[in-house]
Amino acid sequence: MARQTYLLRKSGRYHFRRRFSPDCATSKPISIALGTSDPAEARRVANRLAVKWDAMMEHQGRIEPGTLSAEQQRMLFRRGLEEELVHATRHVTAFNRPNIDEESYAKVAATALAIVGSVPHDAAAITVEMAEAKIDATWTDAERKLLGRILSFGPYTPNYVSRSWTMEMLRAIGAPVNEGTLTEGRETIFRGMIEAQKRSALADHPIFAGCDVPALHLMDDMLVGQARAMPMDISAGSTGPIANPSVNAAQSNDESYYVKQTEIRFSEQIDSLLAAVTLRRGYKPDNGQRLAILQRFAWITGDKVMSDYGPSDRIDYVNAMMAIPNTVRRFGVLGKEGLMKLPFDPTVLPLKTPETERSLRTLNRDLTILAAAEEILHETHWRPKYNGSRVVNFLASWAKVEEDDPMDPKRMPWTPEHLGAMYSLAAWTGGGGSGERLKPSEKPRIYQDAAYWLPLFGTYMGVAREEGAGFEVADFNFECDVPFVLVQANMTRSKDGKTKGGLKRKARRRVMPLHPELLRLGLKRYVEAIAEEGHTMIFPELYLAEAKFASSKESAEPRLGREAFGGRRFYAISWVFIMDATHALMPLPATSDGKKADFHSQRTYNNSVLASPEVSDSIIAKHMGHAQKGTGSRRYLRRALALGELRELQERLQLMNDHMPIVTAGVPFAKELNLLPLNQRSRVGSAPGRNAKHRFCA
Repeated sequence: MARQTYLLRKSGRYHFRRRFSPDCATSKPISIALGTSDPAEARRVANRLAVKWDAMMEHQGRIEPGTLSAEQQRMLFRRGLEEELVHATRHVTAFNRPNIDEESYAKVAATALAIVGSVPHDAAAITVEMAEAKIDATWTDAERKLLGRILSFGPYTPNYVSRSWTMEMLRAIGAPVNEGTLTEGRETIFRGMIEAQKRSALADHPIFAGCDVPALHLMDDMLVGQARAMPMDISAGSTGPIANPSVNAAQSNDESYYVKQTEIRFSEQIDSLLAAVTLRRGYKPDNGQRLAILQRFAWITGDKVMSDYGPSDRIDYVNAMMAIPNTVRRFGVLGKEGLMKLPFDPTVLPLKTPETERSLRTLNRDLTILAAAEEILHETHWRPKYNGSRVVNFLASWAKVEEDDPMDPKRMPWTPEHLGAMYSLAAWTGGGGSGERLKPSEKPRIYQDAAYWLPLFGTYMGVAREEGAGFEVADFNFECDVPFVLVQANMTRSKDGKTKGGLKRKARRRVMPLHPELLRLGLKRYVEAIAEEGHTMIFPELYLAEAKFASSKESAEPRLGREAFGGRRFYAISWVFIMDATHALMPLPATSDGKKADFHSQRTYNNSVLASPEVSDSIIAKHMGHAQKGTGSRRYLRRALALGELRELQERLQLMNDHMPIVTAGVPFAKELNLLPLNQRSRVGSAPGRNAKHRFCA
């Protein structure tokens, strides 16, 4: 084949003729007269032009865009927002909090940021004209003086967002670094900081009051929107439950439904109600759920005196809860913080959509707790005048929950392909250290902790998140023919620190044979290492106070009864990042309303893969911890007692081997056991190019 010379001969003279690359805006060729009729000279000049042309085209391909994409802008904005919120709210939790006008200071600080952000980073000084251009007649003399001090003495200067720091941020998000992106990036970071100062004025809003780390909660756009829509006017000194102002006293005895008249309000007896309900129903100690339900009822109904309640209050509660979208999860504490610090006002709450409608199962749970409380009240404050019928009959609103449509389930199971994608992540194949576990590393290592083992427990055991997170060293037995683990109540999952807890129901107590893959990957070695450290729980980082924060200096006693421990801590520091990274590799299965497969979906996966015609329902129930169905199964099925526990374990292990796909074939056995310092364990961080905190599974 003849070599392309790009030569064209016209009227005895030679021309260089060439087209732009196919991805250019035009494909029209360009002709350049070479000024010669000598073919040898024409070829020499054409060769030089071809080399120059190729060099220019290559350089053109390397030219970086001078602007940022919308996603890059969002990431920089959020970084500026987070960075400044930390500084803007640090004084809120100080032991000696300064007495300042938060709203006024935030206004001045935001203006100062806008001024220094509008000039180049190396500007020598801020002029009076620059400041005057940003303020108006509504500013007080005190605010003007404060602005002058801030601009004169700091901390805000044109170099507050430096050029070098902007470069680091651009590289961190994979954006091009040039003059255009540096300018736009710096302005975007400043915009995030200005928004941070505006949000800092909301730190004392009932929704955020009492938060342990205000900056984290003020990053939540939905909560900020709710706070801005809700007025902050609160009666001075009002710290108790807020009653409906329209209800001041009990109705007259003739109008009341009840024998006994009282001035006691519903909220004043919640504690005694909870204690009585726990004793009568034999409930386990409350984890805060029952308290929240009773407080929500008092909040929605106006916290009236007991003898003013009637049938309509039950209806009002049901209607109100079903109108509140399920995205509103934090209601706060009645009369003290959050939404429930102020009287109930449905107009300040977001509107629900078909996708955010509250589950009927959730409503039924609330009604069950309220009905248990009504049983106690039926004998005291709500004792009716006539015929003994219940006045506030919560079970009358019980909703029938339809069976899940098999073609449109409420929860999607994981698939072997998705689990294989998850276990291909660097956390199981080798990555960086704490916060970098899902990222490649020049010196990859496999660290073992809850982030490594708890997903494997879900896959090969089908245990619930709290069951797996709360295993103790004593629950495992490796010195027998069939190594097993006991799913049982223990002190790690105790609710009160005095009695063993953690079983949802009696059927959840079970003996689980350990899958060969768990043994191959070194589970025995890990459990023994944790025992040598002196811990009773196999995942101490999920329960001990000293592991809650990377720099925590708190006591190493288990944090019983607090929010962020056990499975919930695992979800916050590990699972959301693992799910997000897996979703980036292979979109997770999702229901028709967009709910993605989560940790509990592994129980659905276990039930599904074992649901073979050769596997009996009783074996599946034993594996899952479900109650047996039918009188025969419940009363007479005692296979382990009749044939021996060992034989039953052998049979169940064989079924697991036969029916459970191996999804960890690509996970290598770690030649050495690597354990991070306790306060760094299970903190995996986001995968490369992902930000699970702000754009989860997006």
